[in-house]
Amino acid sequence: MRFIYFPMIAVLVWSYSRALQCARDERTPFTPLLGWLSGLGYFVVAPLSILVLNGGYQIPTFYGVNDRYASVNLSDSRYLIPVLVVWLSLLFAFQVVTLLRPGNTNSSTAWDLPLRDQKLRRVILITLAISCLDCWFTIWRAGGLDSFLLTHWYLRQAESFAAFGDAFVLYAQFSLANQMVFTSAGALFTARALQLRNWDWKIGGLIGFGLILQMIMSGNRIFIALYGLAFLTACWAYGRKKLIGTILLLSPLVLLFFSAWAYFRHDLSAIGDDLPGYVESSSDRQNPGMTTLMDTTEGTNMLQLLHMINDFGDQFPYFYGLTYSKAVTFILPRAWYPDKPENYPVQIARLYEPGQITSLSTTQLGELYANFGALEIPLLPLVTILILLGSARLAERHAEHALLLALLFLQCISFARSSFEDNFITLLFALLLIRVLGLAKDLCPAKPQIAVAEAAL
Repeated sequence: MRFIYFPMIAVLVWSYSRALQCARDERTPFTPLLGWLSGLGYFVVAPLSILVLNGGYQIPTFYGVNDRYASVNLSDSRYLIPVLVVWLSLLFAFQVVTLLRPGNTNSSTAWDLPLRDQKLRRVILITLAISCLDCWFTIWRAGGLDSFLLTHWYLRQAESFAAFGDAFVLYAQFSLANQMVFTSAGALFTARALQLRNWDWKIGGLIGFGLILQMIMSGNRIFIALYGLAFLTACWAYGRKKLIGTILLLSPLVLLFFSAWAYFRHDLSAIGDDLPGYVESSSDRQNPGMTTLMDTTEGTNMLQLLHMINDFGDQFPYFYGLTYSKAVTFILPRAWYPDKPENYPVQIARLYEPGQITSLSTTQLGELYANFGALEIPLLPLVTILILLGSARLAERHAEHALLLALLFLQCISFARSSFEDNFITLLFALLLIRVLGLAKDLCPAKPQIAVAEAAL
């Protein structure tokens, strides 16, 4: 049965590569369309391909995952329909890009990124300073550094919400938005450095420090992953092939680190005590390399997605758009709207991890299917068309929208990975933060340098 999937994956990867080439011909390395395709590639195409090549996957028992979605065996015929739904959705989405952008495959395009370097440095420093203040507040509300290190990374948010209510939700959204703007500015700085082949090690070190600090404080690796995808995109845009090759050589170490962090982050004070258990659990695994790959690409989301396609409409009723409506109702305090539904990741966790305080991500394909069933197949291409149109419109004025384009690039990667509501709210708060602090003001010269050079000729 599993051999049926091999030609499907081959066609899907070929279609994906064509869509990437078509989306590449832009006037800036960062666009919403490239972000969307990068997110689908990393969080959906990659884990699906890994699953097919391995014939399935069983999440190691030490993660304590519920049996309802802990394993997928592609030799079982009941996974044929779920894989087919995912495959068709992705294939049509990639074909839409190819059809609506025919001929945009010129890899020698001179991508221009006119920026005021001093202003960009100031944006990075401002958002990093806010992140440091957020870290201090996080440690304070945990009761000090020792208490912070002992607390579970996920339960910190639940405890703070119980203590501060809606005020903490508002604060957490601004904190998340600030980190997104910081990562966007860091991605712009990196792209600028790759364009000019001139790296500022001080600012580069601060970017690395800010990303690692956020990972330690929140337990989440997503911003490092977002920055890494932006870095690879910028290398690809500016033809830094040797640098890409170096990154690929170092990638096994990065993959191992990401996988290990998922094991140790629950209690940072006990890393030394947990290390023998991690080594022992690694030796007990039948395929530790497979676990590392699935951890790094968040392949658990793919397992969840395949099970959801079988379960929704049968065991569980569809949401019929309810989770997307949260993008409108989130502004209402729970005191005014006591029956306001939880966000999508929490609702899915209640179905698959009942009684646990957690949330589950299922990629955007999972949210579409949980709401609309098989209509996901035409809806994903429709979403892609909307992103494509918005991307083309913003790229026409890329000089004045440099920070916005970088922000949307990262936000669309995150959108492919997680729920619409969470990303929409983060985007709104990030735009508000940029506007209030004037972070985008005077970021780009009045006239792009290339245009001035052409005028002189």
